[in-house]
Amino acid sequence: MVEDVTNYLRNEIGNGILTQGEKLSEISLQKKFGTSRSPIREALRILEREGLVVIHPRKGAYVSNITFEDLNNITIVRANLESLAAQLAIPNLTLENLENMETLLNKMQEETQKLSVIEFTSTHNKFHESFIFACGNRILIDILSKLRRQFFRPEVTSHYFMNNIDNAYNSHLKIIKALKNRNPLEVENAVKNDIITAFSYDKGFWEKSNLTGREEET
Repeated sequence: MVEDVTNYLRNEIGNGILTQGEKLSEISLQKKFGTSRSPIREALRILEREGLVVIHPRKGAYVSNITFEDLNNITIVRANLESLAAQLAIPNLTLENLENMETLLNKMQEETQKLSVIEFTSTHNKFHESFIFACGNRILIDILSKLRRQFFRPEVTSHYFMNNIDNAYNSHLKIIKALKNRNPLEVENAVKNDIITAFSYDKGFWEKSNLTGREEET
């Protein structure tokens, strides 16, 4: 039940149905899932640790706000950790893994041409997870999973799609080539450049997208 509630709220936040700063009703969630308060509160605590929810004592839980500064800070950390994961994955990646990444890349290309933001986002995530999950380091995988969830919001994914569409194919092709070459330094540079270039934020854009650093309702 805890997992069901957690996944439901993650998806609602990721799809923009639950918006930044919105209060989450424990009573409504209890009714929806036909459960007690305990699993609802545990799910909210999990999402709080992931940075998707904030819990104010005596006031309740709210969808967290993500700011321009948050995204820049997360991008720097994510770029370094994800490049480490890719390097660790090199000896574990099989020919089948690499062929699957090529299939995902071609699918991403098709989705950019169709302007399919939701489908592209899903395929893009699977591409990166291909080498993250292959790194073999459970702690690193867990940390990256939490960091990457911060980007699964409409404000972020739509910006990535519209502002990185021309570079998306080539930057991911470089990652595949680097992994095929089994060159750790080449892999590190390819992954870092992909992430940092994709999220070189324009603060003015984020302010227009309401990523202004405002506090959740208190």
